[in-house]
Amino acid sequence: MKKMIKAMIITSAILLLNACSSSKEEKEPSFVTSKDQTKSSVSVANNPFFKEKKEGKFEHLHGIGYAGNQNAIYFATHEGLLVYQNNKWYETISNKHDYMGFSATDDGFYASGHPEEGSSLGNPLGLVKSVDSGQTLMNLGFYKESDFHYMAVGYKSHTIYVVNQEENEKLGQGLFYSKDDGKTWSQSQLNGLPQTSAGTIAAHPTDENMVVISTPEGIFLSKDNGNNFERFTRKFNTTTFVFQEKSILFAAIENNTPALIKQSLESKQEQVLSIPALDAKDFIIYMASNPTNDQEIVIATMSGDIFMTKNNGKSWTRLASKGKI
Repeated sequence: MKKMIKAMIITSAILLLNACSSSKEEKEPSFVTSKDQTKSSVSVANNPFFKEKKEGKFEHLHGIGYAGNQNAIYFATHEGLLVYQNNKWYETISNKHDYMGFSATDDGFYASGHPEEGSSLGNPLGLVKSVDSGQTLMNLGFYKESDFHYMAVGYKSHTIYVVNQEENEKLGQGLFYSKDDGKTWSQSQLNGLPQTSAGTIAAHPTDENMVVISTPEGIFLSKDNGNNFERFTRKFNTTTFVFQEKSILFAAIENNTPALIKQSLESKQEQVLSIPALDAKDFIIYMASNPTNDQEIVIATMSGDIFMTKNNGKSWTRLASKGKI
């Protein structure tokens, strides 16, 4: 167990390249309660919190997802949220926080990370949630105490998983989960997981007990909140993955070539999807799948290229090139 905890803390090189240093901001909090936060019901284009971004470059992508069930793709960057909707890019007019562990859900998103320079929020943010596209944040715990770079939340179940790298007042080191928005936590035992370094983590969108973790030996699945794991894939060098309702979609390196594979949760049958041509030594580091249409997939590569398919990989549209939109 000690080896496994150490392995969870010694994170993969892929994610380390996206980690950001923290600042020394220590001002008073400016959080709201759940009663003060109203779920965003207008499109991004009609929301005054956003403005169109016709050009520019993003740095350090930390996660992507269809937050708030708006048919809009949210990109968490080092300098706040970018959103792609109806063939246009948007950025927020404020709250340009450095969101780490970004996890989109049907009512908004969960995140950790660091506040933007000059913010009244302290550093680190701890665990936060927003249901109004990031205009306001709810403090779910660990404020000024912990920064969770490795976090996953079920899209509809809202089961939260965090890899805690440094002990805090409530959690030790290791993998923990909560089913009540952080009020109570349980530690996952990680039985059956190889004693090697762990990479990314994902939670099933509706099954509150199902979670998967990638390792150098492939992806391992747990049906009891990370207490017991079984091998799910063949031995793959997986770079990222995402849950769909009935399958897991994962990016892998096979024979030194990037691959995108959909594997059924029930039959474990594999379906290899076509991917756009990538530069040499480039690979996929983040993915998102539209919860209402599993043929719509977005991928982001290490070099900053972003592509979207609406037909399960038969054709792809480039959304960004080398970080430029």
